[in-house]
Amino acid sequence: MVGLLVATLTFFSTALGGLAAVRVRDRMHLLLGFSSGAVLGVALFDVLPELISRSEAAHIAVSHAMLFVAVGFLAFYLLETVTDMHSGPGHGHEHGHGSPEVGIVAAAGLSFHSFLDGVAIGVGFKTNTTLGIAIGIAVLAHDFADGLNTVTVVLSHGNSLRRALRWLLVDAITPLLGATVALVAPLPNDVLPYILGSFVGVFVYIGASDLLPEARDHDSPWPAAATVVGMALLWGVTRFV
Repeated sequence: MVGLLVATLTFFSTALGGLAAVRVRDRMHLLLGFSSGAVLGVALFDVLPELISRSEAAHIAVSHAMLFVAVGFLAFYLLETVTDMHSGPGHGHEHGHGSPEVGIVAAAGLSFHSFLDGVAIGVGFKTNTTLGIAIGIAVLAHDFADGLNTVTVVLSHGNSLRRALRWLLVDAITPLLGATVALVAPLPNDVLPYILGSFVGVFVYIGASDLLPEARDHDSPWPAAATVVGMALLWGVTRFV
């Protein structure tokens, strides 16, 4: 039940990010910096230690589970490459250039990624409550940026605002669907370490390759401070919650 509640909150986080893409842009670098720190923090401070612990409990070589860190990282890199997802904030949607179809494909890729975010929340809560909360916080922060990116990438390829908002709605709903699937589906203990490994890879890629470069695209020291705050918050969650 708590997992579904957290997944429901991602709907509002994503929607707010999309609306911010339309109305408020002068503080986006701070929000993206915080998001990058939160996503990296949950990968390094919570999911990775849980991967090691679960591998040992299931008598699985940690090195085997760690292979899926690379699998997750590379899979998301390929997904982003195929769907042209790097048309994020500040990439020129004001000029409406590019093919509308490319914008739609990119939005579909972002929505599928949000579905996987929901799966991560569900898996986290099925593992333990602390991991679920930590992943939930990271996903809430990251899905704000996802909503912003969805609206921006659709508009940047010459689509209408109405179409951008429709895709924002799709992107906002998919985490809840992903969490529902993960919470309902059986999760064998000998499979869990590999799933956690793939999430580490995905989160590291998102934090280091997507959010952090966008946050640094601003002549100010504050995004770096926001990144540290995001990582510190997740460290605190993993230690005291």
